[in-house]
Amino acid sequence: MSKFVTSLDKKILTNSITIILIFSIGYNIFDVFTFVKAERISPSNTDNSLGESLLELPPLKSNKAKSTQNDTDYSHNLLILYNTNTIDGDSNVRSNSTIITSGNKIIDVIDKDSPDKYYFYKNNTNSILIDLSGKYIIPGLFDMHAHVAGVMKNSFNQTYSDEALQRLLAFGITTIRNPGGPTELSGGLKNNVSSEKVTGPQIFTAGRLLNSPNISIPFVEKKVNSVSEVDEEINNQAKAGVDFIKLYVGLTPDLVKEAIDKAHSLGLKVIGHLYLTSWTEAANDKIDFLTHGVPVSPYLLSSQNRETFLKYGDGPFAHFLWLQLVSVNGKEINEMIESLVKNNVYVDPTLSVYESMAKDDPTNGQHIWPKVLQLTKKMYDNGVKLLTGTDIPNFDLAPGKSLHHELELLANAGIPTSNIIQIATKNGAEALGILNYTGTIEKGKEADLIVLSSNPVENISNTKSIELIINNGKIVNRNSLLSK
Repeated sequence: MSKFVTSLDKKILTNSITIILIFSIGYNIFDVFTFVKAERISPSNTDNSLGESLLELPPLKSNKAKSTQNDTDYSHNLLILYNTNTIDGDSNVRSNSTIITSGNKIIDVIDKDSPDKYYFYKNNTNSILIDLSGKYIIPGLFDMHAHVAGVMKNSFNQTYSDEALQRLLAFGITTIRNPGGPTELSGGLKNNVSSEKVTGPQIFTAGRLLNSPNISIPFVEKKVNSVSEVDEEINNQAKAGVDFIKLYVGLTPDLVKEAIDKAHSLGLKVIGHLYLTSWTEAANDKIDFLTHGVPVSPYLLSSQNRETFLKYGDGPFAHFLWLQLVSVNGKEINEMIESLVKNNVYVDPTLSVYESMAKDDPTNGQHIWPKVLQLTKKMYDNGVKLLTGTDIPNFDLAPGKSLHHELELLANAGIPTSNIIQIATKNGAEALGILNYTGTIEKGKEADLIVLSSNPVENISNTKSIELIINNGKIVNRNSLLSK
C-alpha cells in the first residue's frame, strides 16, 4: 500500500485539506487515510446523496491502543459531520452544527459559534470530513415492541429473526425491546447481536409470557395459577438472563402484584398486556410498562357499560366493543391516567395495530379509530410517558418500515413532531435505563445517528428520507441489508 500512496501526485500529498476517497477494488481506503491529506466529502462530489460507497465504509481504524472509556483521544480517526442540523432527541434543533465521532463515541457536538474547536478537529491528519449542508441528524430510533424471536407458539424462525433485525437496522432503528418470546431463544438472539454474530440493533428482551390457564392464547406462555408458580417462573427467567418479565391478560390482580414485587426484587422490570387487572391497579402496584394504547378491561368502564361489555364482549380482544363503550373523559380513564403519571409508567400505544384492525373491518373501524387517537392524545397531554412500538410481526407489520409509520400515526393523533422524535429516541433510552449512553446526541454518548435529507420537524414522514445510518460508531451498509 505504501508504494501505491507514494505514486500519487505530490500535490495531493501536500494538500492542506483532509481526505481522499479512493474507491479502488482491492485497496483498503483507510490505509490511504493514514498517509494522505486530500478533499472533503460532500454530496456535490459524489454520484448520489452521500455516495453508495460511503455507506459501505468499515468502522474507522486506529494505529493506537484502544482508548479507555474515560479517555477522549482526538489524535486519530475522527469522523466529522459538519454543516448539519442536529435534532438532538431532547426537543432541541441546532443549526449549522458539527458532530465529531471517534470509535463508537460522540466526542463533541460543536455549534456554529465555536469555530476554533472545529478548526482544531478538521486539521487533524486522520480526520474524515463529511459535508452535510442542508441535511438533518437525529438519534437512532427505538422500536419498543418488536417480537423478533417469534411470539406465536412454535413460531421461532432463525431466518426471519435475522432478516427482521437487519431490516430494523436498515431503517435506522438502533435499539429494540422484545416484549415476549421463547425465553432461551430470545436470550440467544440478544447475545448473537451483542457478539456481532448477527447484524442488528441492540436488544433488550423478555421471555415467555406469564398467563393464567383461565384465558387461552396462541402465544408462547407459561401458565401460572399461584404465587409459588409465579415466583418459580420469574426465578427461572432471571437465571436465563432476561431483562423484563412480561405479564399477560389472564393474570388476576393478586398474581400481577406478586409478579411485580418478585421481579423487582431480582432487578427486573415488568411489562404488562393486561385485562383482568386494570391499568390503574397495575400502575398503583408499580408496574414499569404497559403495552398497547387501548387498555381493554371491564374495570375501566362505567358500571353500566361494564355489564354490557361482560355480556356481549369476548374478553381481552374485544377492542371494538370496548372502544364503543369507554368514555375517554370519564372518571375511570381519568383515574387511570393519573395513576400512570404518578407511578411513572411508560406506555407504547402501537397505533399501527389498531389502524390494521380498523382497516380489516372498515364499517366499525371508521367509528373506533378516531377514539384510539383521542385516547393516545389524552395520555400525552396529561403527561403519560409514551414510547414508540409496532408489535411486529403481528398484523403483517414490516420490520423497520412500520416504525416510521407509527411516528406518522402519533402525528395524526396531534402530538407535535419534535416531541414524537423525543418519544422515539430519548424516551426509549430513559425507559430502558440506558439514557446515560444513548438516546440523545450528546458528547460522550454512543454514535447512534441517522442522517436525513429532509427536516422531520417540519414533517415527521421525513424520518424516512434516510441517507446514512451510523450504529455504535459504524457506518451501516443500508443497501446491503435491504437487499437480503
